[in-house]
Amino acid sequence: MDLRSLEDDFASHFMRIYLIRAKSLSAVHGSDKTCPTADAELEYATDAFRWLRNHSPRLSSSAKHELLESGLVPLCCWFCDHYFVDVPLSRSVLLQFLANFSVNHCEAQRIVFQDFNGTLRNFISSSDDSKLLNNSIMLLYNLCLYNTHFRQDVLKDEKVIKKIMEHWTHNEIEYSKIFLDSIFSSSEDFLCTYTNLSYTSKEQLTSMLSIWLDHYIEDVSLDVIYVIIDNFFINCTVEEITNNIVNVLAKASSIEKFKSDIKQHTPLLKKSMDILITIHEQGKDSNNDFSPVKGLSDLLVNFEIQKQHRFWFKSDIIRLIANMCYNHKEHQHLMGVNNIIPILLECCSFDAKNPCELHIHNIYIYIYSV
Repeated sequence: MDLRSLEDDFASHFMRIYLIRAKSLSAVHGSDKTCPTADAELEYATDAFRWLRNHSPRLSSSAKHELLESGLVPLCCWFCDHYFVDVPLSRSVLLQFLANFSVNHCEAQRIVFQDFNGTLRNFISSSDDSKLLNNSIMLLYNLCLYNTHFRQDVLKDEKVIKKIMEHWTHNEIEYSKIFLDSIFSSSEDFLCTYTNLSYTSKEQLTSMLSIWLDHYIEDVSLDVIYVIIDNFFINCTVEEITNNIVNVLAKASSIEKFKSDIKQHTPLLKKSMDILITIHEQGKDSNNDFSPVKGLSDLLVNFEIQKQHRFWFKSDIIRLIANMCYNHKEHQHLMGVNNIIPILLECCSFDAKNPCELHIHNIYIYIYSV
């Protein structure tokens, strides 16, 4: 089939679904006595959109422009909002068509985003159909891929981001993970997303980033780690720094992809030492989040300590310091100048099975082996 024939067939299928719409509207007003049954119409329309989906990637730019001028997208809106209202499969086919049709065509992307933006967000927020969810996320992702304005608008929508985070482990909703991959690979996207989330959602996002560092490291950008350091650690008070942020930095500092760059970040080490000094002093107050926990090793058996607000915070700070001091004489010297060693040794004395002990031991070895 040559391009001209394809475009003629495409126009023919477009007219078929347009006529279905006209018949349906006419039937509503009681003036069309020959309208097919609802089931037959639905199957007919779905097959038409399926054909359009399969063949739209081969359309020329001018043919797409003509179809847009003919009202293609408003027609799709009508089918999605009214005709396919109770048929998730048909809606999914329609969204797949729009995704294929709008690829590499700015005008189509703009019009589809303008007319379907709200519909897609509603599907993502409320639908329980996995295919419709995946295709909604897929189309929204594709529309935002090359348009910064569209993308930032979506990334600021907490309801959408929360649903994407909720579904990423479902294999049938693969575009949830693809969407999150794109956030963790772009410092601009991560910053835009994180700063517009509530506290609970921020914790969820950074917890997922920690999972990505364990299993999908190739999809995490060093620039994202730097954004976290600069915006959510270096210039923040202890109260503003969350456990998950410290965990991400501590974990990243031990990963081959990041550790050489992180190790050279002396301001990060200085901030970490300041935090350690601060929380160690605060910990001397028995009514403080950083106070020593009696029977820590016993509590760890039943994981009861997980309920404590700052559990692992101090351990991760020490792990971060340890990784930044490894084979780095300047940083090792700073540890001595700032009297960090006595604090570390005192931490060891709280509990013989303290999870910090290994990291403290490593720092001690690093410093006194040079």
